[in-house]
Amino acid sequence: MEKPLIIPFFIPHAGCPFTCVYCNQWKISRKEEEIKPEEIDQYVEEYLKKARLWPGRFVEIAFYGGSFTALPPEKQVGLLQAAAAQKKKGRIKGIRLSTRPDYLDEEILARLLSYGVTTVELGVQSLVDEVLAKACRGHDVADTARALSLLRKYPLQVGYQLMLGLPGDSSSFARLTGKKTVEARPDFVRIYPALVLQGTTLAQWYREGSYTPWSLQQAVQLAAYWLGVFSFYQIPVIRMGLQAVDNLSPEKDLVAGPYHPAFGELVESRLMLEQMCVGLGELQARAGDPLTVFFHPRVYSQVVGQKKENLCFLREKYNLAKINLMPKEGVQGNDLEMRTTLQVVRIKRQDFLERYRIR
Repeated sequence: MEKPLIIPFFIPHAGCPFTCVYCNQWKISRKEEEIKPEEIDQYVEEYLKKARLWPGRFVEIAFYGGSFTALPPEKQVGLLQAAAAQKKKGRIKGIRLSTRPDYLDEEILARLLSYGVTTVELGVQSLVDEVLAKACRGHDVADTARALSLLRKYPLQVGYQLMLGLPGDSSSFARLTGKKTVEARPDFVRIYPALVLQGTTLAQWYREGSYTPWSLQQAVQLAAYWLGVFSFYQIPVIRMGLQAVDNLSPEKDLVAGPYHPAFGELVESRLMLEQMCVGLGELQARAGDPLTVFFHPRVYSQVVGQKKENLCFLREKYNLAKINLMPKEGVQGNDLEMRTTLQVVRIKRQDFLERYRIR
């Protein structure tokens, strides 16, 4: 999937008939006011002046932060008309929006398509009814299935937004959500850890002691599992973790939870660590052996890990005397070549991902 250039417009909590226990879109997006249709033209013009563009790059406007299709129809039309005008001017090629699974029907989709919407992201969060109920989502797994079935009737890209660590969630439930996502085959996925933000029900529950957020380690581990599963089934993961913003800190709006400004990098590094462990298992390295790892330069940070934690883990677990890192252009993608004094093993990423096949 070619990475599009997304021009984001936030409509914090607009249209949503529910307040989920974790939700405070004003804090996440840092936007207190809704975007006005008449502001879109100038914003797009200024955004494109600073953007990295190349011939053929897919540029799109995106409406995030609320449930777009739950907005009053006249508001939807105003925003869609402004976005469609940008398409007519040739500035963008697509229109993307996020919404709830239970606010889609034939009439709504006819409206979206008439203005050139190309992508719909569903706020799925979990595919376990028990978790959805505890999060006060107001919809169930069946609503998501119905929404997907309806969207598949039209030439639309469909994405799932998934969340780890909601009240009632567990490793087994996360794995079940991963399995059901694979069965649904969305065109792409976003992965977020549940955070405790100021002004939310979750913050109240946390202070009362009735909710314990996942640790960063647990969230990274399960997100890495999802990344492995979705990668094996060729479902692109287009984002992991919230965008790093100033207010997401313990001194400001973040109360608790597995937030890290480079959450996605941590997840990629964790998956790479597991791949290296598989390689060392095949090498059957002897205590004190030096290890040499060849990899594409692009994945250097994933091999090393945050604060070199991957290297520290390998040295300790396998009692390695030394780890030599050898970036090499000839190594493909996320493949690895690992050598000890007597042996060589090549671990192709796709072969490694076989362990994430759902059985």
